[in-house]
Amino acid sequence: MIFLELVPKDIHKLIDQSQWALNSFHDIHGINVPDILQVDNRSYDVCQHLANANVRSIPHIRICDFSMKDLYHLCETLQNANIVNVLLISGDVSPNPFHTIHNHNIIEVIKLLTKTYPDLSIYAAHDPYRQCLKEEFIYSQKKLDAGAKGLFTQPIFDVNLANILLDQCMPCEWFIGVSPVLTERSYNYWIHRNKVVFPSDFNLSVAHNIGIAKNIIQLCKEKNQNNYIMPITCPLSPYLDHIFST
Repeated sequence: MIFLELVPKDIHKLIDQSQWALNSFHDIHGINVPDILQVDNRSYDVCQHLANANVRSIPHIRICDFSMKDLYHLCETLQNANIVNVLLISGDVSPNPFHTIHNHNIIEVIKLLTKTYPDLSIYAAHDPYRQCLKEEFIYSQKKLDAGAKGLFTQPIFDVNLANILLDQCMPCEWFIGVSPVLTERSYNYWIHRNKVVFPSDFNLSVAHNIGIAKNIIQLCKEKNQNNYIMPITCPLSPYLDHIFST
């Protein structure tokens, strides 16, 4: 299964792009909607619009933005809109000092929500760059033990790392992220902001990035696992055309 990640800057454009992608590429099964504070449209609202357009989607939910009471209400609202998958993330601190932050333990939140909403499939994040691999696997296993159905990774730029993640045999659905990095600015962003370690032979060409994406997607198919594609900073149509070309 492959989800396409689209930033919800314009709801009507997002619906059009989503329907085009689903109709054009049979490997794409749904839309992954990030929740970005700098964007006016929140993911969980956008996904309700997508559901009304019969587009399958998964919203990202920053749990730090909600009290537990509001998280319960949001999950109930999403279920009533026939949205059955959500991705829970702790959420980065807002640059706005007046933005209310709720301090939650994400493992406890997963446990409470999965118990209250057993028909809601809750996914969690796995970031192989945030700490050592062993500690991140332990952290992710705690999320799975709490009731998470699967894990969404940060974008991965190395098929060998993707293979390491999938070979851990953790009892869950993996969604391995792929995303192009085509400029020095983007490359430096991933290194300094997200602590990514790129392979020594990585380069910024479109062909190289497409090759990585195709190799990781093929690996996931062979291991009966999943992907999401995050095609930021590049034209959507030709990028997807190349990825899904035989």
